[in-house]
Amino acid sequence: MLDKVANILLNPQFVNFANNTKYTVTTESFFKATGRPAAIMMDKKVDKDTRKYAATKEGLYQTLCVAIYLTMIPFIFQKYGFKLAQKLMKGDKDFPAFKDANEFLHYTRLAKMDVHERQNHKLMSKISDTLKANDEDPMTLKQHLLKDENPPKFPFPKGVIELSNLVGTVIGLAWIASELSNYILHPIMNMLGLKQNNKSVEKVNEKPNIDNKANVSNKKLEEVA
Repeated sequence: MLDKVANILLNPQFVNFANNTKYTVTTESFFKATGRPAAIMMDKKVDKDTRKYAATKEGLYQTLCVAIYLTMIPFIFQKYGFKLAQKLMKGDKDFPAFKDANEFLHYTRLAKMDVHERQNHKLMSKISDTLKANDEDPMTLKQHLLKDENPPKFPFPKGVIELSNLVGTVIGLAWIASELSNYILHPIMNMLGLKQNNKSVEKVNEKPNIDNKANVSNKKLEEVA
């Protein structure tokens, strides 16, 4: 059993997945969007209306996080982080003049394939015919892909993309998602017929309103996670 688990964990595809910020954050958010609401609904110590409210709120929030991440990361942080690094590293042999981050990612994906698999791959059309690793290299990167079993690898641009994704994750999920949720979650929940109890004054011995209990439920879930 341990051998099977080890084989999965050491599989190159799994390793590449685990080392990709975009994939791991998206997967984590997906499981939060489904697992947390399910866990809340199973908490029989909380009344049904509160569980329903808290589960819906958590599901919507995690869905918002995924949407923000998938739109902001590739189109803003990854794109402009890569361009900024190119300007700073212009002419450096460790950072060829790729058209953009997407071209580099296409090249990296192809470089990991078997040379025969690359020959007629659709991504080959995405690689420039004139792009070289440096001026001293007589071959273009596309020629390396077509002929070399192990074409040149460029870890520095890969690190730039991962750093850009990480910065985008912190800003997008820790700040922007939190701010947006204050403005859009409650209107959506109201449209779904899940309205919070808006009593202006609550006595100390009275039960907290449904939104407060939902927040308490989420807080307990955070502590368990």
